[in-house]
Amino acid sequence: MESLGTLSLFLAAAEDRSFTGAARRLGLSPSAAGKAIARLEARLGVVLFRRTTRAVSLTEEGELLFERARLIRDEWREAEALLAAAKAAPRGRLRIALPAIGHRLLTPHLPAFASLYPQLELDLDQDDRLVDLPAARIDVAIRSGRLEDSTCRSRRLGAFRFVLCAAPGYVARRGAPQNLEDLKAHARIRFRHPGSERLQPWRLAGHDDAAGGRAAFASTNMEGVLSAALAGLGVAQMPDFLAAEGLASGALVAFLEDHAPTETFWLVWPQLSHPAPKVRAFIDFCVGRILPGEPC
Repeated sequence: MESLGTLSLFLAAAEDRSFTGAARRLGLSPSAAGKAIARLEARLGVVLFRRTTRAVSLTEEGELLFERARLIRDEWREAEALLAAAKAAPRGRLRIALPAIGHRLLTPHLPAFASLYPQLELDLDQDDRLVDLPAARIDVAIRSGRLEDSTCRSRRLGAFRFVLCAAPGYVARRGAPQNLEDLKAHARIRFRHPGSERLQPWRLAGHDDAAGGRAAFASTNMEGVLSAALAGLGVAQMPDFLAAEGLASGALVAFLEDHAPTETFWLVWPQLSHPAPKVRAFIDFCVGRILPGEPC
């Protein structure tokens, strides 16, 4: 700690070009400041300052130390800020962006999170469009698939599977597909990306969109895909956690499960040196709690 104090004195003297000014800034006497700088020079074995009756200026060796010392000071200040932030109670509005179906993952856990951090205001932005987090003033987002935005930091949340399923009534009329080729003969319920005509490819374990062709029914919301499947409009592919209730009750039948690929959900937030306490609290809360194990 004594070395840090001497380094602070050296930086102040270099910036003020005055031992007296540096001493005043740090609450020292000019004599004590001068002696401390002299001891630093003796320990390093170099002259750091050119001294005149009016001012002091850095030598070449002093300039070298000045650049290094500024980096050390900045790192120290960042460490202090990080520790202060860690102690601060999360408060204010926390804006969370997530896919429209993300509420099925997150909402059941929100009462526990809210009870831990009562000073937080939760604001959910549920949309399947990808947004620029800083521009949209989003604190943290839940996203799936491959992450493309290198300006953000991320942490793995958990895995899920895409399952093929249909209502028992549809299967009774049309039969259950026995292989990927059979899918081409079935009515297909597809997710359409909002604001475009692009249908999301079916992910089929290395044979993406093996079913090909048009959609008998399309929706820009995965909840709409689920509703259409439950109504018997055709075969749909959806995340296992979305289909789970229907599969458990018998309202949906799954097939070709060997071709159900695994996908990943991520927590994503703007790339800062350290996230705000409210963001850190949310990340720590979610990891290990939402999708904690292997996909079902």
